[in-house]
Amino acid sequence: MSARNNDPKGRYRSETIAYRCSPEERKELDKRWRLLGYGTKQDYVLDAVLHNQVEAKGNPQMLVNFRKELQEILSELQRIDEITPVDEELFTPIRTMLEILEAFKAEADAKDSKKKAKTDKFLERRHYRE
Repeated sequence: MSARNNDPKGRYRSETIAYRCSPEERKELDKRWRLLGYGTKQDYVLDAVLHNQVEAKGNPQMLVNFRKELQEILSELQRIDEITPVDEELFTPIRTMLEILEAFKAEADAKDSKKKAKTDKFLERRHYRE
């Protein structure tokens, strides 16, 4: 018998939900949850559906997946001649990776602004004491 499937809050997950999609949609879904660093597709789908937001989970596996995806894109770009039209699906993982990188940049900018605000506050307090 398999182990109980509990969520991070310890609630037992006994319900199953199924959906249908095309093979292309499945590939895209699989790429997205792996590129974002989620441990399972279930966690990705639940965040997307219940919270209307997914966030990149920075971990070593995410970087490995980024590298693999970039190598696939590079090989596809090298294969393409100037004459043949570019398949639009080639740009989908590129857009996904750009969204992830933009999210990391926004997060880093937010951290920098918080640090600056703390520094400014500290300097103000110090100025008043002197």
